Amino acid sequence: MISDKDMEALGLNKNLTSLYLAVLKSGGQSASQLATMTGLNRSNVYALMDQLVAKNMVSIDFMGSKRRYKACDPEVLDRLAEERLKSIKRLMPELKALYDVGPASPRLSYFEGDAAVQTIFDELVNIRGDNYRYFGSLDAQLAVEGHENARRTVQKRLQKGIKARSIRTREADLDDPIFMAGEQYLREVRYFPKIIPPHSPDLYIYDQKLAILAASGEKFALIIESLELSTLMGVLWDMIWDISLTSEQVKNKRVKGASKP
Repeated sequence: MISDKDMEALGLNKNLTSLYLAVLKSGGQSASQLATMTGLNRSNVYALMDQLVAKNMVSIDFMGSKRRYKACDPEVLDRLAEERLKSIKRLMPELKALYDVGPASPRLSYFEGDAAVQTIFDELVNIRGDNYRYFGSLDAQLAVEGHENARRTVQKRLQKGIKARSIRTREADLDDPIFMAGEQYLREVRYFPKIIPPHSPDLYIYDQKLAILAASGEKFALIIESLELSTLMGVLWDMIWDISLTSEQVKNKRVKGASKP
């Protein structure tokens, strides 16, 4: 059964929906008849029907001086949807240009629970740039998102050619190659020179945004859109990258630690 919510997708409110379905089911009807059928005031019926006529969903027949409203073939809704899509595409460059100018003050978005993790990963595979940088670990994220979902996220990133540069905690890394460094995975990895406390939030830097993700413990995500703040954190990230350890250096440390008496 068609509901009001179904018709909202066509830009019809409750009264327009009520009138349109009444005309569709009953054939040609006058404004007085439609007012009786729907419980709407007759003067309101005239104004609302003019909107349906403008959308080409309803036509007007005249029998002498009497005006009757008749539903057009519902296939017109396909054309209506196409026209709305064309309008959106036509306006998109201007809308994007306004959005890309950026706000005068930072924009903040906050998310809680397991959805916070997916929100961040959805952001990262839809960035405007071609790379992002982050601090963090993988174990807490995978515990929430799941291994297979995480692999699919990586595949989406690879399909879009988005590079990832990560500074990770050695204590919470994985052996799965798809999550490691490698040109085929468009990823560079280094490791913090010091141990990071458990449950520390991850930090992502991309476009003009910072995303802070606590995948375990408090479970939240905070996205801050700010050119100045993202630039500052990018500089700090680069400084930490320069003193972080490569995979080879980490292996050498482990070998030296194991060889001590």
